[in-house]
This record gives sequence, C-alpha cells and structure tokens, in this order.
Amino acid sequence: MRKIIWATDGSKEAERALGYAKYLAINSGAEIIGVHVVPLPVQLLYDNLEDSKVHLKNRRLDLENRVADTFEDVSKSLQKSGVQFEGVLLKGKPSDKIREFAKKRNADLIVLGKHGHGFFENMIAGSETIKVLKSSHIPVLAVKNENYKTKVQFKNILVPIDLSECSDSAITYALHLAEVTGASIKVIHILRLDMYAQDLPAGALELVIEQTEKALKKRVTKVKTAFEKKKNTSSIKLTNEVIHGMSEAVTISRYAEKNKTDLIILHTHGRSGITRFLLGSVTERVLSHSKCSVLAIRPD
Repeated sequence: MRKIIWATDGSKEAERALGYAKYLAINSGAEIIGVHVVPLPVQLLYDNLEDSKVHLKNRRLDLENRVADTFEDVSKSLQKSGVQFEGVLLKGKPSDKIREFAKKRNADLIVLGKHGHGFFENMIAGSETIKVLKSSHIPVLAVKNENYKTKVQFKNILVPIDLSECSDSAITYALHLAEVTGASIKVIHILRLDMYAQDLPAGALELVIEQTEKALKKRVTKVKTAFEKKKNTSSIKLTNEVIHGMSEAVTISRYAEKNKTDLIILHTHGRSGITRFLLGSVTERVLSHSKCSVLAIRPD
C-alpha cells in the first residue's frame, strides 16, 4: 500500500476515517492524500434554494478557507507521525471526483465516512458513499462512527464469501491487511438453509452442509497457502466457518457484532459469475446495519 485517499467533508465520521487512514499509513508506509470536494454552484442551489447566489458564493469561499486550514493542521499532525500528507480541493460531483482523482493518482485505497453532514450536508453522505463504492475499481473503506472513542485498530477482520473464485480477492486483501496490522481473519460463508429445507430430506441436508464446509476450507486454504508462499510468511491467523442464516446481510452484521469484528471485507460481485454489484443488496445492507467499518472490493 503506497497511496491512501482520505475523502473528507468535515464531519465527525470523516475525522474518524482520517484516524484509520493514519493507522494504515503508519503500518504500511503509505502517504495520505486528503480530498475535499466542493459541489458546483448548481448542486448547491438545489440543496439551498432559500439562499441567494451571493450568499452561496460567500459560503463556498468560507468553506474553501476552512478546508485549507484543516489540511494544514492535518499535515502538521501527520508529519509528527512520519506520514506524508497532501491536501487537494476539488469541485464537482463528490462521488465522481473522488473516484476519478483516486484513479488518476493510482491510489491503493479510498477511506471515507459512512455518513456525511459536515460543512454541506450530502457532500459525502450515505448516498455519496454508496456511489463511490459502486463506481470505484479501487477498494473503498467506509468508516463507521458507532464507537468513536474506541481505539483505531484492526484486530479482527471478517470476510464473508460465496465460494466463487472472485471471493479470492477479498481473502487476499484481508491477508495483506493482516500482514501489516497483525489482525486475525475469519472467513465465513452464509448457508441459506431455507433454500434447501423444503426440498431435501434430513440426510441430504446434512450432506449439503458437510460439502459446503469442505468447499470453504479448501478455498481458504488454497488462497492462504499461495499468499504465504509468495510472502514467505506463515504467521497470519486465519480460520473459517459456515454460518446458517436466513438473510446474508443480517447474519453477517450480527455475527460481526457478536464476535467483536473491527472490519468487514466484502467483494462486490454476484455468485452467478456475471460481474455485477451486490450494492443495493447484501453489501449495501451490511454497510447500513453493521456497527463496524466495511471495506468493499470490486474484482477486475
């Protein structure tokens, strides 16, 4: 990891997101590039119909000055920790500008808050975060503000997979993070028993469960072995488990909370083999319901 984009809107969650960007930068040696996107005047008018154009211009200039001051403070603070920082102010549609800028700068990760409500509401609000997740080919870490006072760290990483080859990217990314943070990894597969219960006898259902557990272990072992061989390491703790549940998103969120998960890593593709986003379904609901941060990866 060499470059981390920190997308900020001045909110508390953006501040929390900076903490995680800093945490990852210190552990990986990456630099942080702060990005604040100021919406175009027409966008601001839609959100502030009662404001005059002059007032909007003054607000925008005031915002730009505050962002510049914030970036200067952040730079000084990160410099003390040995982290290189650059602040960039952009204008336009937040989700598009963040995605385009991250691609242009060859970033390895985009870090932002799950909600916005900073200097201007909806700048990096939940909808904008989802848009970045949907459109970015670069991994996106959406930081939650549920436990703002807790220590910034990744000790327990949860990786839900669907047993397809595309799942390997999520496991591999988790292994890379664990290598630099010392975190433990749990890979799970949600088995929807309701899909089989009415059509299969008890004996056959037990066979489905057994075969699923074997398939999960085989895939996880394959990915871990390849990673360890490439990195010449064997110290990463990784376990796997098949979880029974009716809803993938609810089961993942509850499991994460019960097991004190710090980060959920999800791949954004469908089981069918046709590349598509799960956002709007499983990934989006996990992002909405989970109390920990979520990192979404879109396989190439």
